[in-house]
Amino acid sequence: MIDLYNIYSQDTTIIKAFLILVVGLIIARIISNISGKLTTSKFGNHIGSVTKNIIFYVLVLSTIFAFLGTFDINLTGVLAAAGILGIALGFAAQTSVSNIISGFFLIVDKPFEIGEAIQIDGQAGYVLDINLFSTRLRTFDNRYVRLPNSMVLNASIVNLSRYEIRRLDIPFGIAYKDNISTALEIINSILRSNPNVLIEPEPQVIINGFGESSIDLEANVWIQRSTLFTVRTELITEIKNGLDKAGIEMPFPHRTVYFGKDKETVPKKT
Repeated sequence: MIDLYNIYSQDTTIIKAFLILVVGLIIARIISNISGKLTTSKFGNHIGSVTKNIIFYVLVLSTIFAFLGTFDINLTGVLAAAGILGIALGFAAQTSVSNIISGFFLIVDKPFEIGEAIQIDGQAGYVLDINLFSTRLRTFDNRYVRLPNSMVLNASIVNLSRYEIRRLDIPFGIAYKDNISTALEIINSILRSNPNVLIEPEPQVIINGFGESSIDLEANVWIQRSTLFTVRTELITEIKNGLDKAGIEMPFPHRTVYFGKDKETVPKKT
């Protein structure tokens, strides 16, 4: 005879387990999203993103344990097996563990945030995401770069967008035959007349020294970060045109070779 009670009980258990799994995953997603937004508003995108991921995976793990508990599975044995497996995987995946630890150090140190432009060992771009294992960038020429956190932590990091103003340096040279004072007067006039160049800190032109083919100078100006490429193009063009108009040469590299004066040949007496 069919045991209707057992069949009903099994069906109820399956439905209950299914509801726990579905509802648990939905709640995990909602709570993690809310926690991520709250953390982001207070501590920034970096910590917000990591907090969101950690809370989500913790809640998902709790949901799985609750799901297994509805079937009267011995969770002690499962936890023990998971612990042993975790230790084995830990030894087998030391690089991953190193990346996770490095990720936490990056969270504490905060050398950059999501959306900032950075340069890491020659790789430059905008930060797309920072997770427990890697940091992902979108380069300025629209390429995707994934960098392990352990490498990022030990690398030299240059944050290109942390401050709103930046100094722009433009090196150039004039011929030795030209007047330095005249060149300085022309360049200073060009720098101060450009509307994108900040008055404070004051723009300046410095003499770097005697080059192989020219007197080496450098224009230093402070600008808004967002106008970097525009101002660089404008100033290089204006400096070249200004010096050309004044008849001041910007020499290309060249060398003059001296062979010395030939010695007179004195005839020997016989």
